[in-house]
Amino acid sequence: MILRNTRRRPARRTAFAVLGALVLTITLAGCGSSDDGASSQGGDPIAALTAAKKKFDEASSVHFTMATTSKPAKGTDAVLGAKGTLTHQPAFQGEVKALYIGITADIPLIAVDGKVYAKLPFSTGYAVINPKEYSAPDPATFADPAAGISGLLLKLEDAKKTGEKRDGKLVVTTYAGTLPGALVAPIIPSADAAGTYRTVVGIDDDGRIATLAVTGDFFSGGGDVTYDLAFDDYGKNVTISAP
Repeated sequence: MILRNTRRRPARRTAFAVLGALVLTITLAGCGSSDDGASSQGGDPIAALTAAKKKFDEASSVHFTMATTSKPAKGTDAVLGAKGTLTHQPAFQGEVKALYIGITADIPLIAVDGKVYAKLPFSTGYAVINPKEYSAPDPATFADPAAGISGLLLKLEDAKKTGEKRDGKLVVTTYAGTLPGALVAPIIPSADAAGTYRTVVGIDDDGRIATLAVTGDFFSGGGDVTYDLAFDDYGKNVTISAP
């Protein structure tokens, strides 16, 4: 009996040693994967926003939509939405939803080579317009790395990571902060240049800008209004020409 017990003890010690090594290996592997996950989620707001800006600026084209569910008081002109393709020519082709002299219309629009062409209601073709006369921006300027959409990311004040948000199949990591109205106005002209706008940026798993929500007083004392922008179809081979 003594001999049998003596033979079993080394086996038990060996088994415990192997088990301990396995536990240590699994623990270390788990720690490594946790670090990688934290990095991919963009824990550092400045690093994540800088990388997203770079991807936006390097994309040959981006499709985007912009919309609000609010409307200004009667007698006020405003852009209520837009959808189309933006390139770094710079150029834009799509539609702008505008409220003008009490009429809301989806206006086909092309902006390229420093000119804006619109097919206005009751017209049969495109004509060159001055977008400022319609309280609208030149959407081609949205591609400007400094004054356009991507330029807003690095000017977000008190930026911080706020979590994750799901929109259908899309999951984004969100970063929140504020923007001065003077920076928002080139994108949404009804913004008060002296105001401050709460802003939430959504960055997808590929590190690209996927959503942008800007909230504040857009309609002269009408209270908080939110404009939601969404971006997809990065890098398509698109060339936009004058009509």
